[in-house]
Amino acid sequence: MSGQFMRSKTAELVSEVIGSRQGRAQLSSHGWVQGMPIVIAQPEETVNDVMSLVAAHQPPALIATLDPANNDLWFLYVSIGCTALQVVDPLESHTTVSQLYKTAMGSSFLTFRIAQMATSSMVHAIEPQHVQHYAGYPPIDTSAASGR
Repeated sequence: MSGQFMRSKTAELVSEVIGSRQGRAQLSSHGWVQGMPIVIAQPEETVNDVMSLVAAHQPPALIATLDPANNDLWFLYVSIGCTALQVVDPLESHTTVSQLYKTAMGSSFLTFRIAQMATSSMVHAIEPQHVQHYAGYPPIDTSAASGR
């Protein structure tokens, strides 16, 4: 039986981007600042679930996920509770993070809302990051620790 790993592939790739000067510059050009929360999400997770995590942090935040087709790293810059925005109809409850990313890629900024929030939110999709994991921290195999 294989062990559980402490870090996801998405988290490792995010670490690579944040750890590189070029990656930080790329994210900074889209509004990222050092210390901004980054929520790691699976592409098939619902926007409702992920937005609960975003709201728990001090927004704005980045959502990071992987393109299910080719494992490119996707970032969404999200600002919630924007009272200046027109209140739009909520997304379907089954809308996934990958669907939101693909929709947001078609515009500079996309206004959206989830049913649990009274105000609209704004999202900006950052172009896909082609990241290869060269260095960093190897995953920790916890199966050996649990066998004691």
